[in-house]
Amino acid sequence: MVRNTIQNETWAILLTVVVAMIGHANHAAAEETDALRWSIIKTELFGDAAIQQKGQIISLQAPTRAEHAAIVPIEIKLNSEGAEGNSITKLYLVVDQNPSPIVGTFTLSGSRSVRHLSTRVRVNAYSHVRAIAQTSNGALYMDTRYVKASGGCSAPPTLADEEAEQRRGKMKLRQRTIDDRLELQLMISHPNHSGLQINQLTRNWIPPDYVSHIEMHYNNKPMLIFEGGISMSENPSLRLSMDQHTDEGRLSVQIRDSKKRSFQDAWSVAH
Repeated sequence: MVRNTIQNETWAILLTVVVAMIGHANHAAAEETDALRWSIIKTELFGDAAIQQKGQIISLQAPTRAEHAAIVPIEIKLNSEGAEGNSITKLYLVVDQNPSPIVGTFTLSGSRSVRHLSTRVRVNAYSHVRAIAQTSNGALYMDTRYVKASGGCSAPPTLADEEAEQRRGKMKLRQRTIDDRLELQLMISHPNHSGLQINQLTRNWIPPDYVSHIEMHYNNKPMLIFEGGISMSENPSLRLSMDQHTDEGRLSVQIRDSKKRSFQDAWSVAH
């Protein structure tokens, strides 16, 4: 009886060791695959250019475990003061494991200094999320977070087709002043279909149909241009915080989607 107990304990220990070794090997293989995928994405975007990790220039905030994979909140803080006198001219947002990993690029104008940008993205599988800032001299700076979420690109739409069609292209702007910063939140009604979703009634695939281009002008001067794809969430939202150093004016927005539709709106901006 004692001998059988010892044998059982020995086998249990051996099994635990084997399982741990397999788990470690799987983890190592997954890390290698992730590194290879990022290497491919990086080469596509930047070639062999070096990317620096400088949290004082760009800081990314994202949930470790997202509540809803189709609307994962992303916040990016920018500070060009640490970039040796160079302004931040472009921002790239990437979700490594998405079918279309490049969420989009944001081209920033020097006429308004954007300090903070937030939006919502789809995350299709456990993934590194990356924000990369490019300065006027071509230097690249990155911050990264690992987000646990899955199924964001295939999550069903929240609105019925008829209601989504009625609201498509409508925009709202919220604005407020916080200390010496002007905060603007642009909200766009658009289903932003990824092409990976299924109609819950017909069981047919929903074709891709998403906002691909956003232009924001302040007093007829370019402020921000967004170019993106299917990884932006349904009903896109952009929230910007900027230095408040210009006169009151007018913000105009033009958007285009992947079906070549165009929408526009404008608002007075009061400080």
